[in-house]
Amino acid sequence: MSQDKEQRLTGLPVSPGIAMGTLRVEARDCAAPPMWSIEAKDIPTEWERFEAALTRTEEEIEELKQRVERISGATEAAIFDAHLLFLRDSTILSKLNKELPTRLRNIESVYYAVVQNFMEVMRAVDDPYLRSRVLDIRDVLQRVLRNLKPTSGAAPQSQESTDSFILASYELTPGDTADLDQNKALGFVTETGSTMSHTAILARSLGLPAVVAVPRLVMDSRSGSPAILDGYAGVLIINPSAETREKYNTLRAEREKAYRELVKMRDLPTDTLDGRHIRLAANVEFAHEFKSIRESGAEGVGLYRTEFLLLGSDGQGMPDEDAQYEHYRRLVEACAPHEVIFRTLDAGGDKLPFEPLTEKEDNPALGWRGIRVSLSRPEIFKQQMRAVLRASAHGHAGIMFPMVSGITEVRTALNLLEECREELRKQGIAFDKKMRVGVMIEVPGAAIMADVLAHYVDFFSIGTNDLTQYTIAVDRVNYRVASIFRVTHPGVVRLMALTMKAGIPTAICGEMGGDISLTPLLVGLGATEISVGAHLLPVVRVAIRHLNYEECRVMAQQALQAEDSATIRNLSHSLALKSYPQLF
Repeated sequence: MSQDKEQRLTGLPVSPGIAMGTLRVEARDCAAPPMWSIEAKDIPTEWERFEAALTRTEEEIEELKQRVERISGATEAAIFDAHLLFLRDSTILSKLNKELPTRLRNIESVYYAVVQNFMEVMRAVDDPYLRSRVLDIRDVLQRVLRNLKPTSGAAPQSQESTDSFILASYELTPGDTADLDQNKALGFVTETGSTMSHTAILARSLGLPAVVAVPRLVMDSRSGSPAILDGYAGVLIINPSAETREKYNTLRAEREKAYRELVKMRDLPTDTLDGRHIRLAANVEFAHEFKSIRESGAEGVGLYRTEFLLLGSDGQGMPDEDAQYEHYRRLVEACAPHEVIFRTLDAGGDKLPFEPLTEKEDNPALGWRGIRVSLSRPEIFKQQMRAVLRASAHGHAGIMFPMVSGITEVRTALNLLEECREELRKQGIAFDKKMRVGVMIEVPGAAIMADVLAHYVDFFSIGTNDLTQYTIAVDRVNYRVASIFRVTHPGVVRLMALTMKAGIPTAICGEMGGDISLTPLLVGLGATEISVGAHLLPVVRVAIRHLNYEECRVMAQQALQAEDSATIRNLSHSLALKSYPQLF
């Protein structure tokens, strides 16, 4: 493929938006090195650096080989012969020699790209032995990159610190997504993934354009290439033509203008045409989002995902009670007089890991996650609850427990919460004695028991992603069954209606809340609150203000009699299209 020829790769759109910038391709389990431009006259110097790095790496591997041979014998040490052979592989060096003057980038970035592509070719070969050699190649790559030291002034720091990029990777975990530098990452595209994975949810929450499930992405992409990521259509365009760039510049400008018009309505109440108020709140993960809450006109925070504070990858470990309290206090004060709902640690499944497991979980979605993790670590759980209670003295806070499956978990959690209150009383530390307590309805058993649970808590929050997953037995992150993951499955909708019939305030905090074609259904079923990512608030606000609650209620009753998900979706979508056609 010519470097200048436009290339289109198609996948699944998971987060809307348009990103235009330079592509940065990352190999699996090996972060990309810094990249900067060079001139043709710099090529000899780059080769000198590379040769020095190869020599240092060769010495390291030889030393490692001798050490292993002394300990375990020649047979075990022989594995490093393959490392040494790859280090001077003529195919790799020939490719590097050809690519360096073409790309005119620093040699470590070009070497990384060449080896990354080679590893993808090896992975694609139907030979277990060759596939197993990928780990050896990755080890050599990492060693060479470590030993490639820039000459004085070789790496212009200003460019590395300011250049933005579109990230292309085989896969991204929720932690990887959370760690993306918001000042540089314009969007991301992955070879694996599904529309309902937690990584996709994070992308939408962060407002990052994202596309997943792009076949051969890593092999067919090239770092440093100009690119356009279309999060609406699910397309990555590499080396876009001038015509394509002009088209997307126009489209992006139109979208941004339309969005700014919606933002102007942020101070208008989210009341339906016939006067029913729906609290419209924000889903939040990170401290840098605090400012956007008030700017977006949200009525506080309907879901604060605390796991990214507790389990962040900053290497500092889990923050103690005082550190958590300071963080929660800042959020509560930023949202005053509105309420902030803190969801206690929700780790496991496709979210962040709490701690390394000694045994692999065959069914992590059904295993050690959510409230189960917290109840198995009561001191850590109480530390978090005390921090939330202390923060409640500075504004309006609430707390809710995730992944509840029955009354025993609720009673146990409430008993621990009461212990926390008593400990704070004895210490003379202030807290809101009327702080609301709720539970997430994500498990069918909890939805069926909603009338019982309602006697113990103040509110429910329906997590539509997990409720759908557990109701229709579809793993929401498994691409093989992603096409049958349907939030409008009759069983799911009936469980939602059953939950809302329990008679206490009920919020929608799952991804379904951000789908304006389903807003009429949620309002008609009786939701009292919808909580979405901050960037979705303006469009959901306008949708609610154009609906008639009574009309939605009648439609929802029809939906509850429907036999299939398509009928339910069509009923809601038709009413949405009639009520606010300008949003589609």
